[in-house]
Amino acid sequence: MTKYEYIAKLEKLLAHMPPQERRDALEYYVEYFDAAGPDHEAETAEKLGDPETVAAKILEGAGLSGNADGDSASGAAQPPSDAMDGGNPADGPVTRTGLQGPGLLVLFVVILLLVALALALSAAATGFRGFGRDKEIAVTASEQVVSDTPAALADSTPAPAAQDTATPAPAADASAPASTNVSADTQAPSDWETTYPAAITEVDLELSQMNLVVTVDDTVSAVTLRGTGVADSALRVDQQEMDRENKLDARLSADQGSTASLTLVLPANNMPRRLEFKLTGGSATLPDLTLDELEVDSVGAAVTVGRITARKVDLQEEGNGTVSADAIAADEVSLDAKRGTVEAAQVSVNRQLDVEAEGGNVTATLQGRADAFRLEAENKGGTLNVNGESLTGEVRRQGSGSASIEAECQSGTITLGFSG
Repeated sequence: MTKYEYIAKLEKLLAHMPPQERRDALEYYVEYFDAAGPDHEAETAEKLGDPETVAAKILEGAGLSGNADGDSASGAAQPPSDAMDGGNPADGPVTRTGLQGPGLLVLFVVILLLVALALALSAAATGFRGFGRDKEIAVTASEQVVSDTPAALADSTPAPAAQDTATPAPAADASAPASTNVSADTQAPSDWETTYPAAITEVDLELSQMNLVVTVDDTVSAVTLRGTGVADSALRVDQQEMDRENKLDARLSADQGSTASLTLVLPANNMPRRLEFKLTGGSATLPDLTLDELEVDSVGAAVTVGRITARKVDLQEEGNGTVSADAIAADEVSLDAKRGTVEAAQVSVNRQLDVEAEGGNVTATLQGRADAFRLEAENKGGTLNVNGESLTGEVRRQGSGSASIEAECQSGTITLGFSG
């Protein structure tokens, strides 16, 4: 079993833990695999034991009820507090300090009551917007997709525009023709929310002049889109892709300079395996994620990415924007700056890192020693710096490890550092 397969299965078994506690636990075992190295993933997985046993020990040590599938588990668990010392984290159950048993249950109930009260007050302040509204959504075959299941019925009817009572409306011109038909695309910007089928496994969003925020929520069961400052009628979803591939393929644009925003809510217990974003202008913020594949293609956007654990990660900037990632742990990583800037503060790659700077700037710090990587680099007229050494022309070097780096610098700048 590979590291990715092991961590993905363990994450699913710990699905009902609070997101932050689950991430802390998973990160501990990711570091254990990294310490063993990519050539010993199968041995490491065997040494740890099957994910079901490890998950059960984590839950047991945390004082949680239920089983590793999370059917009735509640509360928060923490990974072992000791540093990586070469010991097997599966040798004993995970321990925790703080509230346990009845005390933790009382605290959990109090928190739920406070959240419910806050939601009730918020609903009252906004006039219970969205409750009791018509569930029928009129769309053409090429426009917004609405699932037949009740959970996917979208609230896409805009709220009526507020009337200005301070200034009377001007008298109608009797000679002007009466307006009898208003296009759906002229709908006033309004807040809206659409929930898609729980079977969605891929999300592909193409956004223009939008501010995208991606969140992970363990209280939702399916992928959800929430829009602000842009009409829901502007959203275009490919119904065929959804029906055939369980893929949410959506397009949404706003006027340049607008403050329109879109929130993509991902279910923590049913995470799509692949996310792809094509962003023109605007901005995007991605949280810590564990999935199979992430692709970000920016054209002049400002993109911030958290800690990503995946099989494949592809970050690209084609305009004059910036794509910046806190940390990447993947088998394959691609960093491409045709223009603008692509940055990765911490990169752990098992197989191959592809770096290209056509006219932009790429900066990355790799985990490990420089001489552990096989290097194939070509500098055609830019600035290529690897481990503090400026390289010109074609350079090929063997490495002591199994991972490789392929770098091509045309007229931009590539700077690769190493933490080992």
